[in-house]
Amino acid sequence: MKKKITKKDKKIMEEWIRKNGACSFDYKNKDIILHDGGLFSIEKKKYKSHKIIGYKKLPDKSVQVLFSKKKLIPSEKYEAVFWMNELDETIDYLNRMKKMLNKLGIKTDIQSLTSNIS
Repeated sequence: MKKKITKKDKKIMEEWIRKNGACSFDYKNKDIILHDGGLFSIEKKKYKSHKIIGYKKLPDKSVQVLFSKKKLIPSEKYEAVFWMNELDETIDYLNRMKKMLNKLGIKTDIQSLTSNIS
């Protein structure tokens, strides 16, 4: 059963953010939002990618994407960059967050998610 996040839980989580920073919580979707510059940097990279020209149905009912061999279009991708010398601090930060969420009864393991779906 999923735990509903109460006003008391929200207050504790907001206090944790005030002390630790670098994130926010989306209570409705139960998401953790890590902001650019807090634990890592988000960098935009520009590149050229092949244009999608169509799709081909395969016998196993999946679809293959067909790309142009010549036509390139400008594209962009985003990468999160962690600093190697701050890896231990980042892991410690996430472990503190996990401990706080678990104390509130919010499960942080994938098994609890899959057992709720079954």
